[in-house]
This record gives sequence, C-alpha cells and structure tokens, in this order.
Amino acid sequence: MTESSPILLPLLRGPLPLQAFETPAQPDLAPVTGQGSAPRWRGALRLWPGLPDAPADCFCPDKYPFSPREAQACLGDLQQMGDAALSGLPVGAAATGNARAARRASEMALIKGLDNSGGNAAAALAAEAARKEQLALCQAQKSLLWAWLQEERLTELAELTASFALNASGLTAALGVDPDEEMEGLAPDALTGDLVRLGTPIALDAGLVPPWRLVTANALYFAPADAPLIVEGSMREDMLEILDFIPAPRWQGLLEGAVANTVAVEIRAPGWQVLGHTRPTGQAPLDAERLWITWRIEA
Repeated sequence: MTESSPILLPLLRGPLPLQAFETPAQPDLAPVTGQGSAPRWRGALRLWPGLPDAPADCFCPDKYPFSPREAQACLGDLQQMGDAALSGLPVGAAATGNARAARRASEMALIKGLDNSGGNAAAALAAEAARKEQLALCQAQKSLLWAWLQEERLTELAELTASFALNASGLTAALGVDPDEEMEGLAPDALTGDLVRLGTPIALDAGLVPPWRLVTANALYFAPADAPLIVEGSMREDMLEILDFIPAPRWQGLLEGAVANTVAVEIRAPGWQVLGHTRPTGQAPLDAERLWITWRIEA
C-alpha cells in the first residue's frame, strides 16, 4: 500500500448483510449498517487487524505489536472468553501458549528497562514512555481483534436467522399454509399461526454492530497520518450531522455504483473532534488532524 491509499472505516470485514437489519415492517433500519444505496470506493483498503494471510485489498500496519501468530492466539482467547461467558462459566485468561509467552517476555523486557535505569532519569523516562506506548498499542490491536470477531459473529447470526426463516417458510408451504391467507377463525397459538410468524424475516438489532467510535479510536493508532480515511455507515451519518464537509471533486472518480447527484465530500479534523471529545485527549494518534472523506446526495 502507498501512504496515500484511502482506508475504509469503521467496518473491518466489509459490508454487513443489509437484509439482516430490515424487515418489511422496519425498512428504515437499513442505513444503520452503512449499506443500502451506498457507493463503493475504488482502490480503498480495509484495515486488517493483524491476523495471518492478509488479503491484497487490506492494509496491515507494520507497527502492530502482535505478530500474526500472536494476533491469532489473541483472537482465540477472545473467542474462548465469549464462549465461556455465554455458557455461564467463569471468564478468565485462556490457556497460555508460545505466542502469549513471547508477548509476555517482550512486556517484561520493557519493565526490566525501568529497573535497570541505574538512576538515570532520562533512561527511566524513556523506558516508561516505551512501556506506555507498547501497552496502548496492544490494547488498541486487541480492540480491533474484538471488533473483527463481533463482525464475524454478526454475519454468522444473519446467516442463521435467514436459514431459520427459510426453513420455517418451507415447513408452512409443506403443510399447505398460505402466509398471505386470512387467519380468521384460528386461535393466536394455533400451530399454523405460529409457523407463519416463524417464517417472517427476523431483523437483527443494529446495536450488535461494534460501536464506530470504539473501532475508529483504536484504528487511529495504526492508520498512517497522511492516509485519507473514508467513513461509511452510521459513522458517516453522525459525521455529516456534526461536521461541515465540503465538496471534494478530486475524490469523485473513486466513487463506483453511485446514484445520481452523489458527491464526494471531505473535511480535515482532529480525531478527538470526530470521536466526540470537547478537547484534545493528550494522545497523539487521537489528537492529530486527519483527512476524512465520505459522500452525500446533493439537491
């Protein structure tokens, strides 16, 4: 990736299944997922959380603290913790492994640097700064891995609900029940009535999508300072409300599949402002000014 390649935020895995968030009775839920009539951005990359086998259309930062093997182990830990929580078992650290042991050795080396400063104040401060930076990067990557896992589970849940509705519809058809037929004369708890209800689409709660502020805040630790950030979904909707974007003809050529009157827009703003803070946070990755890009429909 060149430094000027745009990076898409906040979704890490790509577009979520739009149909899973809407039913005929709830058509207004579609924009929450960031899809619908949203155009595609040619050449834009998604932020890869550092797992093995990064696709060619993703950006995998060099400054990730975890190696791909360690990131995979961390993802496994998150998976086990989630499974344990759902099962009612106590949630704790997963079993140790070589990747985790290597990471712990690296962290201990930083702590040892504090002990070996030999009274040198500058050395002690440098070691402490390195330790804090390493900790912040580790937590940021872990958060991205968590978001990746949540998006994966959300996609699986969407597939499960779609399969459930399809199977229920097939069963009602096999029993000769017409969902469009008047159900007068049938008790509410009648078998056929329940089958018809089971065959209707099941809309997922948009609140299951990882919060865009959480994902973006952690992504800013790794996105190159001069990489344009393309925002989508609910993040786009919120930013268009709170910030004054201006037309950006230089990005118009990247839009693909856009409806009429779709215009690329941009704004330069520090991360803390985009994230909803009232003042700088004191954390350089969040306080730096960035170029944010999105689209809107002009009248």
